[in-house]
Amino acid sequence: MAPAPRHRYAGGPSVDPRFRRRWAEARRAEGRRRLHVLLTLVVIIAILGGILGLLHSPVMRVRTVLVQGNVHTPRASVLAAADLTGRPATLMIDAGSRSERLAVEALPWVANVSFTRHWPWTIVIILKERTPVAVVGVTGGTDVVDRNGRVLALTKALEGSSALPVVGGAQPAPPGARILPVPPVTGAQLDELLATAAAVPPHLARRHVRLAYSNGLGLVAHVGAAKALILLGDASSIATKFAVLEELVTTVGLNGYSEVDLTVPQRPALTPVSNLGNG
Repeated sequence: MAPAPRHRYAGGPSVDPRFRRRWAEARRAEGRRRLHVLLTLVVIIAILGGILGLLHSPVMRVRTVLVQGNVHTPRASVLAAADLTGRPATLMIDAGSRSERLAVEALPWVANVSFTRHWPWTIVIILKERTPVAVVGVTGGTDVVDRNGRVLALTKALEGSSALPVVGGAQPAPPGARILPVPPVTGAQLDELLATAAAVPPHLARRHVRLAYSNGLGLVAHVGAAKALILLGDASSIATKFAVLEELVTTVGLNGYSEVDLTVPQRPALTPVSNLGNG
């Protein structure tokens, strides 16, 4: 069998035609692969463009808003802060932006908020509200505050606020703002008062507990109409101190005493009224 003819190029060696056919097929295959990749990219871009166009079209505007966890926060206030009350309605893709979350969290009762999209047209807003721990004991005594001193509401607007302990040494502030100490009470002392108020057991709080700070005595309290001065000292072992105080109020009563020293709760010291000024 005669060998396949070879082609010679000027200035170079001859090339076997079989190799040339393989090279040509390889180039055509590479071209087909490139065309396939290009067509795939075009399709993907077209699909993404269609999705983006759909997400930003009037078809995908919010139709339903569910608000959950809003025990004290009006639904209307949440929708207004979240900018979900305007017309035309907000696009689903735009709902729950950072600025809207911050606006909702600026509402007095709101500790944090989350937005969840349920496609195609529903937004669920879930609130976690703050816990009231005290009433500010100032003239008028109107502010209900949480442990951080944030004003949540006016007492007249909050049912059950009379069951909260009263904290002295602070000035009132509007809802959403933080109360400030009234000298000589310092900011650190006010924080300690609020932490102490948060530890008052509910049954004891219903007896109208009033907390204050004395530079000479530390944390002090009064319970109900009794004139007995309860010395707490500081917030250490505060749960034990209140447990002992609750037991004394329930079983013994405080009317016969001028002072109850609970600075060492394991050894409470009670000073009868008749001993006032003696010893």
